[in-house]
This record gives sequence, C-alpha cells and structure tokens, in this order.
Amino acid sequence: MNFGQYMKLEIKRNLSLPLFLSIAFAFLFGGGIVYSIYELDGPFQPENVSGLYGGVATVALGVFCAKVVIADLHYGTIYLLFTSARDRIKFLVSRVLVITTMSLLFGFGCAALLYVNHQLNGQAFSAGDVGRAVLQYVLFGVFFTLLFQVISMYYQKAMQLLTLSLVTILVLPGLLGIVFQVEAIPEFVKDLVAYAPIYSLPNQLPFLALDGVEMGVTAVVSLLLFGFAYERLPKIDY
Repeated sequence: MNFGQYMKLEIKRNLSLPLFLSIAFAFLFGGGIVYSIYELDGPFQPENVSGLYGGVATVALGVFCAKVVIADLHYGTIYLLFTSARDRIKFLVSRVLVITTMSLLFGFGCAALLYVNHQLNGQAFSAGDVGRAVLQYVLFGVFFTLLFQVISMYYQKAMQLLTLSLVTILVLPGLLGIVFQVEAIPEFVKDLVAYAPIYSLPNQLPFLALDGVEMGVTAVVSLLLFGFAYERLPKIDY
C-alpha cells in the first residue's frame, strides 16, 4: 500500500460525520455564552466563549486522538497494515497528518465561534485569535496522538487504551494540579508539572491560554515522541 492509499484510507475513516457533529455540538455549546452576552447582557468575555467550546472540543478531540491510534488494534487490521517496516512509517506519518487535519477543523470551529461573538457582541477578535486557536488545537491533537501511539507500541489492549486516554485527558491534569497546593513540594517540580504538555494542554487549551514556553515545550516533546516512534515502531512485535 503506497502513502496515497494510506492517506485516502485514513481520511475516509476519520473525516466522518461524528467528527463534524462533535465540532457542531461544541460550537452550539459555546454559542450559549454568545447568546447570553447578546440577549441577557451576560458578564462574559471571549475566553469564556472559547472555554465553553473547548470544554466539549477537548474531550471530543482527545477521543479522536485515541481512535486514530487504536481503531486498527480493535479491528485487527493493524496486522494487515504492518507488513513491512516501511509500511509502519507510512502508518505513523499518515496518522500525524490526519490528526493535524482534524485538529485544524476544531481550531477553525473555535475561531468561527469567536468571530460570531465579535459580530454579535462587538468583543475583540483578530487574525491572531484564529492563529492561536488553530495552533493550540493542532499541538493538542498531535501531542496526544503521538503519546497514545507510543503507549500502544507496548500495551495493545484497545478498550483499555481508550479508557487510559480519557483518564489522561480528563482526570490526570486534576490530580497533577494537587502538586501546586502542597507547599513542601519544590518550586522546580511545580514548574515541571506546569509546563508538562500532559498538564498544560487540557487545562489551557479551552481558553487558548497556552503561552510561548508551553507551546514550545509541547512542540519539542511531540518531536521527541515522533522521533522515538519513528525509530522503534518498525521493531515492535505486533
């Protein structure tokens, strides 16, 4: 199977109705804040609009990140795809490109909601808002997809992986947040937790509040995960 066939297969499987319904639902959910500002003079700002959108979008995108990785494990098709080391690299690259496309759609959905809010309520909106939304959603999608890909190289139970992915995105950040409430923990440990993508992304993405350092750390860690998967994936026994 050549790379074009891989991409066609991945696009057909993943850019589907559930994806667009998830974005639409997140848009409608965030639209509740826009309506509140417009009709009820609600005391909200653009970060509240993106936050409510992101409350749904973060969970949905996390599920799609896991699905991209574990669908073939669940159906057993991974044994047909992984017929050679070269096919495994095509598999890895196609997953990254597909989740990037899916993340772009979530980012544009958030930017579109902020634009609607700007038109209806006159609140701030700029090209930078579009850039931040797109970049931060892409960083989220690529990081978690690569993280789940690396985990799946050593633990290949599909349903347990899906559960682990939800725990990683929804539960683990809250547990890590306890670190900041314990005075005895050294400051450098708190800094490590604060900038770790596994903590910063789920907490900051809904409000598009990732700073430059957090985005840089996420990009570097994602590159390291990709490099590790690129090197090790052809050698893993499936």
